[in-house]
Amino acid sequence: MAVIPLQIDEEAMNQIKATFLQSAQDAFKEVSRRQAYGRYMNIKTASKYAGVAENTFKTKFVNAGLRVINLNGLQRIDKQDLDKFMDENKI
Repeated sequence: MAVIPLQIDEEAMNQIKATFLQSAQDAFKEVSRRQAYGRYMNIKTASKYAGVAENTFKTKFVNAGLRVINLNGLQRIDKQDLDKFMDENKI
């Protein structure tokens, strides 16, 4: 592997470190937020997890094809299905 010498002034290095630190903190916050929710969520909890109002969740997510577990009227959303649904609908 070739080594390429690179000189970075102290101010730029501090900015790079700050950017990496902020990225790591953001990633840890997101992981922590996701772990706060159980795998199977009711509609209210799933809408909170998705960051939208409950009515919006029903009309925009469920009506757009998000799979819902329905056991004799008890509805649950699988967090993995919701994450996949969100990823598939990125623009």
